[in-house]
Amino acid sequence: MINNRLALKKISSSLELNRKIVGVKFLFTENEYEEADAKAAKAKLPYCVMVKLATHGYGLKSTLETSSCGGGTRALGLENTKPEFESGCEYYSFGLYQDLAVAKNVVNNITFCSHRLYGVMTKPLESFNEKPDVVIIVTDSYNTMRIIQGYTYKYGTQTGFKMTGNQAVCSECTAYPFENNSINISMFCSGTRYLAGWGKSEIAIGLPYAKFLETADGVYNTINGTEQNAAKKIIKANLAREKLEDPGIYDNDAYYIRLSKNNNNCR
Repeated sequence: MINNRLALKKISSSLELNRKIVGVKFLFTENEYEEADAKAAKAKLPYCVMVKLATHGYGLKSTLETSSCGGGTRALGLENTKPEFESGCEYYSFGLYQDLAVAKNVVNNITFCSHRLYGVMTKPLESFNEKPDVVIIVTDSYNTMRIIQGYTYKYGTQTGFKMTGNQAVCSECTAYPFENNSINISMFCSGTRYLAGWGKSEIAIGLPYAKFLETADGVYNTINGTEQNAAKKIIKANLAREKLEDPGIYDNDAYYIRLSKNNNNCR
């Protein structure tokens, strides 16, 4: 398995990422929290804002007492759900579902971490010395496509994407990937777009750390088959700068260009 540093070099050289990749570490005990290498949050803030800050290079750790969003605290396992939530009444009150039955269906299918935490730490993946539990990447649709291609290169088709446009960073990008050991995509939710101020065209991807390492290698190994010539030139320069081996990148050799040539030859 490739290591953290090499994986970051491979994916950063292969893609044009405008935000830092984020690592999430679950802290199960007070001792783990005290030893976690990040500044403690001094004021209440939502988990998704912690992730946003990490994309800008700022690491934080937080407990239930310094968390301000009930959706995040439930999804991460910092606190138990309450009857009003379990009944669907809380979700129904949001105006997102046509009736209580639909709201209850959404509640029943949202993914929460089954563990109980003391705290959680978020910081740029490059800052981790230990292994994080989940990796979150916030980027555009093109890079999302490439990351999915890299994941598929290693693991085949992911058939279990789960999205509701609600509890995006905490459930769709953290709890679901962790509990199911698989990648997931989120279009964000209205709440985190308001609280964290994500760009309208941004998409979030969450996946377990071990699968991130392999996915980064998959992105690197699918450069030749997916990228156009102009992008290949930039990527080859990036690889050379990082002293990474060229995985076999050739002009006019993307699969769709080769297919086009073959089709023309058949006419």
